Amino acid sequence: MHILLLGASGRTGKLILHEALSNSHTVTALVRDPSSLTPTSGLTITTGTPLSYSSIEAAITSTPSQKIPDAIIIALASVRATDSPFSKPTSPPRLLTESHARVLEVMRKFGIGRLITISAFGVGESIRNVFLPVRMVLKYSSMAYAFEDHGEVESLVRRTAGEWKKAGRELEWTLVRPCMLNDGEVAEVRVLGDEGEGAGFMAGISRGSLVRFLVERCLEKGEFVGCTPVICN
Repeated sequence: MHILLLGASGRTGKLILHEALSNSHTVTALVRDPSSLTPTSGLTITTGTPLSYSSIEAAITSTPSQKIPDAIIIALASVRATDSPFSKPTSPPRLLTESHARVLEVMRKFGIGRLITISAFGVGESIRNVFLPVRMVLKYSSMAYAFEDHGEVESLVRRTAGEWKKAGRELEWTLVRPCMLNDGEVAEVRVLGDEGEGAGFMAGISRGSLVRFLVERCLEKGEFVGCTPVICN
């Protein structure tokens, strides 16, 4: 498959890029700084911002063969000044929602029907299954802005899918909700439904495990279409 990847220069995005190329897919990566990625076979690097319709459109048409992506994977994340949950956000407001709005416009134009996005456990109705102290952090720290943005993304994607369906088109979307990310080894993934029931105390998942789940099960096998699977190790 050919994939358009947004967020390829981030910690999780770089792993997605490596996994996809290792599995014989080709990837176009839209990044602000092309020096953040190492050129390699099967990779097309384009410069721009996910907030720009023209940047996304240029990325879609930039491969040497002019191959339109079979799927778009979004691994964008809101950034804070430090890793502290109380640190000031440095990303543009509504980065995720505005980026998805542009992406969905371009998908409609080019007839791309598959979207896979990394969301988070605690978004939407899954918040009820987050451990209470963590829930308070998500609600009252600066992380709340990112989770509100994720929530708006999910509403936008669902609404757009409904509009497409009325127009006789299908938007095959998956919004993966990983539990707390860590840099541990790749391990077996547990899928806890769409709301994360039974996640327990401080559930987590390694980035490598998330990436393998996303590429092999969501992209290649086409599982979890129209779902928001909560996953952990």
